[in-house]
Amino acid sequence: MVADNIGETLRASRRARGLTIAQLSEASGVSKSHLKRIEGGDARLSAGVLLALAKPLGCTEMELLKLAGYLSPDATDDRVAKLKEAVRDEITGTMNALLERVDGL
Repeated sequence: MVADNIGETLRASRRARGLTIAQLSEASGVSKSHLKRIEGGDARLSAGVLLALAKPLGCTEMELLKLAGYLSPDATDDRVAKLKEAVRDEITGTMNALLERVDGL
């Protein structure tokens, strides 16, 4: 279960690094509007987005996933590997769908 205050936590982390939403958007590849909705608690926060935000926010992927409630504090490397595989599969599926659309043009 994702932590209820993750949007506030992400906002505090962003501000602590001296980043604007625009700068975090550019560094992470997550749109400004989506970041605003996440920080306001109005958008679903996927593991993929968390992984994209980790480095620009100065966190490890593990730290951010734990803060968000995706992993328990005692999570093992096996859980992280499964999560990364799920994210990779999601990205691969999206890329394949885009390629099919481009090929159909």
